[in-house]
Amino acid sequence: MLLAAEKDLADVLVVDDTPTDRELLAAMLSGQGYQVRSAASGIHALEQIKLVQPDLILLDIHMPEMDGFEVCRHLKQSRQFSGIPIIFISVSDDTDSKVAAFNCGGIDYVTKPYRSAEIKARIHAHLQMKRARDRLGFQAGHDALTGLPNRHLLTDRLQQAISFADRYGGQLGVAYIDLDKFKTVNDRLGHEAGDRVLVEAACRLQACVRDSDTIARIGGDEFVIVFYDQSGDSVAASAMQRILDCMSEPVVVDGYSIVPGCSIGFACFPQDGRDVDTLLKNADTAMYRAKEIGRNNYQFYTTELHHRLNSRMELEKSLCAALERGEFVLHYQPRIELRSGRLAGLEALIRWQHPELGLLPPMHFIPAAEEAGLSGSIGDWVVRAACTQHKLWEQAGLSQVPIAINVSASQFFSPGFAQSISAALRDTDVAASSLELDLKESLLMQDPSATIRILRELKVIGIGLSIDDFGTGFSNLGYLKRFPVDRIKLDPSFISEIHSHPDDLAIADAIIGMAHRLRLKVAAEGAESGSQIAMLAARGCDEMQGDYFSPALPADMCAALLQEKRVLEIERIGTPLTMRTVLLIDPDPDSRRALSTMSESAGYRLLEAPDAHEAFDVLATEEVSVVLCDSGMHGMSGIEFLSRARKMYPDTVRVLLSAWSDAGMATDAINRGGVYKFVHKPWNDGEMAAMLEDAFTRYENNLRTAGLH
Repeated sequence: MLLAAEKDLADVLVVDDTPTDRELLAAMLSGQGYQVRSAASGIHALEQIKLVQPDLILLDIHMPEMDGFEVCRHLKQSRQFSGIPIIFISVSDDTDSKVAAFNCGGIDYVTKPYRSAEIKARIHAHLQMKRARDRLGFQAGHDALTGLPNRHLLTDRLQQAISFADRYGGQLGVAYIDLDKFKTVNDRLGHEAGDRVLVEAACRLQACVRDSDTIARIGGDEFVIVFYDQSGDSVAASAMQRILDCMSEPVVVDGYSIVPGCSIGFACFPQDGRDVDTLLKNADTAMYRAKEIGRNNYQFYTTELHHRLNSRMELEKSLCAALERGEFVLHYQPRIELRSGRLAGLEALIRWQHPELGLLPPMHFIPAAEEAGLSGSIGDWVVRAACTQHKLWEQAGLSQVPIAINVSASQFFSPGFAQSISAALRDTDVAASSLELDLKESLLMQDPSATIRILRELKVIGIGLSIDDFGTGFSNLGYLKRFPVDRIKLDPSFISEIHSHPDDLAIADAIIGMAHRLRLKVAAEGAESGSQIAMLAARGCDEMQGDYFSPALPADMCAALLQEKRVLEIERIGTPLTMRTVLLIDPDPDSRRALSTMSESAGYRLLEAPDAHEAFDVLATEEVSVVLCDSGMHGMSGIEFLSRARKMYPDTVRVLLSAWSDAGMATDAINRGGVYKFVHKPWNDGEMAAMLEDAFTRYENNLRTAGLH
């Protein structure tokens, strides 16, 4: 409904059953610049008021069907229209009529015939007072920055909407919206920039909903939308997606491009709550779930979320107490130098010794700590605990290697971070070279300018710096040369299939080569097998860290490892060719027996693997001259296996075996896998021996051409 107070001209409604009186007032007020409408009866007046709310009403008393007193009482009983000032105009000059007029809610009383100057003055005075009241009411019910309704007005409107929906069996939806990473904008660019983002967010939200819906800012970067006449989940989902799309467009503030983004929780009346507080609380719960699963998405409220929120709140309470009770401990995982196999460093990994749940890894509590604002305090504890432990090992005469710790974004960008690290080193009497910081790639790219400044402060102190989870943060590589770091750590996702997938090997090769050209070391995280480590070593990776050598150990077990001076035995790091070697991948026992007999007499070494998975392990750890692979292997065809092997081991000669004489298969194998020969089973031993001799010669020529033999 259109409110007249929002128009340029004040709207005055004249209600009188005498046509000449209506026309006289209309002519007089129109000449003063007022927007004038008229009604010939009380019933007609109420109908007009529902369509367009006037700023002021001139109301006659004596009218048929419904007199002026009844019209006035009806309006004053309405919460929506009770604020409209009503001036009674009547031929009655008796005291009883005047008292009745004021008692039912009239603001003034004018007796007919009236003087035009007098009525003009009264109308002007009452409109001025109404506008003053409206301004005060707007300020009391609206947010000063965005002009949106505030929490107080939202509560009032939501209560009215619930009452209406409850009475007429309708539905309504409540969306709780929180801007993602808004605190970062305030911290980096200042509150003025933050205010501009909030104003822009408010404008975008208004553009996403209907005029009849209510948008409110209820504090900070939190907004609420009340969707009236909500018809179903599909409509709600469409509206939520529209908001997400709108909020994902960048805002340019002081030359910085900021993507507001938001997380949305949605609750619906009546199924998710039948009162204001419950609906808002449940929508808020759903919003927190949206943040937990990655932000920039929406979630509907469910009872499962309610239980999840209660559990999270209990976890946050326990975390606060855990610091005070000293329940956190550090475990240490070795980092190994691949060329020598010796210990290069340790990474300190936090654990929570929960009094009821036992030892908890960080994934079970660090996200909750970040939401509760505790990551900074916990991070400070980790720094000092690691330094203290290093000092204890130093005093015990154990091998001295640096300890690396992980740093959260809130800790890294907190004021005075470098100074706090320096203080911890000074208080524990530990050299700066004994401490390293692991910083996630995504953290460094949040604010590259601030990142460079803080990294330089840390380098001045003498602390080692590593980029963690490298390759997963979509960073601008142009910044890599500007970040004063010492090492990058390959993310485990690139390591798990490095020995069996050409693409992962290519990525690792590219990162290692790039890092070395930038004079950076490369450490591979999550190395779990000898074949992975052999591949990494052969590709020039400097260091590894993973359970293959040792899982993260408590301090006493790590001390034993330091005392032992254990060394990693590298299975193969570019060993020179010692003898001709054939790898046979074939489930057929007859083929294996036949080739075994041939190898003994011909003097070459025979290795066997039952399938592609084990064959890749063999190729990673052994120098193989020729691969003989059956076409019908389980899990991966021989053609696919040889196609991968070609990309990873281009010098090795590849031969496909098959019991079927299929010219199409042979052609496909040659085209896809670069197959040297296609051999039909069962083979002729003399022809096989001649083919192998040619294959060995071809392999040795390949090595000579590459300068490796």
